Amino acid sequence: MINSIAIVVIVLIIAGSLFIVKQWENAAVLRLGKIIKTVEPDLNFKIPIIDTITKVDMRTQTVDLKGQSAITADNISLSVDAVIFMTIEDPEKIITQIVNYRDAVSKYAQTAIRNIIGQYNLDDLLESREEIAIKLKDEIDILSKDWGIDIARAGLQDISLPKDMKRAFAVQAEAERESRAILIKAEAELQASSKLAEAAMNMQDPNAMQLRILSTVNDVSKDQSNTIILALPLETLKAAGVQGVASLSAIGSKKNTN
Repeated sequence: MINSIAIVVIVLIIAGSLFIVKQWENAAVLRLGKIIKTVEPDLNFKIPIIDTITKVDMRTQTVDLKGQSAITADNISLSVDAVIFMTIEDPEKIITQIVNYRDAVSKYAQTAIRNIIGQYNLDDLLESREEIAIKLKDEIDILSKDWGIDIARAGLQDISLPKDMKRAFAVQAEAERESRAILIKAEAELQASSKLAEAAMNMQDPNAMQLRILSTVNDVSKDQSNTIILALPLETLKAAGVQGVASLSAIGSKKNTN
């Protein structure tokens, strides 16, 4: 009977002295309330009753900052959604330096993001989201280092503007599109006028002008529903030559037949 009790006691002692640390964890061994070591993933031993184990998750963790109200430097109220990615670097510090590290990082990030946004005008804010995210990461990282936390990355997910500001931006965008359209049309007209002026210079040759007139008449005469009356000075006919007169006669005969 005594031997059986002794065996049970020994089994319980051995079972109580063993603990497993998972692959994504580190564990701190506290002996009589003091951290004596940290252990990595494996099967580990402790002294029953005297030693206690506190485990720390070493995986990357996220802190969501939803609907954070802030005011820009030009007094525009807006709402910001941000996210913080952090990892534990020092399990001993995370146990001894801070009670609830996730809540602490969240509270400090809320303060930091309001301070940073307050340094920007609205237009600069919308154009500098990556810059603001880097500043947010760096500012939180300075404080969290003392807690054994590394801020891997911070990002701005969304910036929500008041409804009246959204309408103002829509009007501005429409005006900018109209302005670009006017500029494009003016540029096209400028190029066209340049080409027309170049063509006019070429048309100063009487022969070139007459060939152009004959070509235009020929194009218009393809539509048999129209009657064309063409008045040309005698000098024009002489300049056009025999071939031009023959072409005009052919066109006139075609219309008379119609």
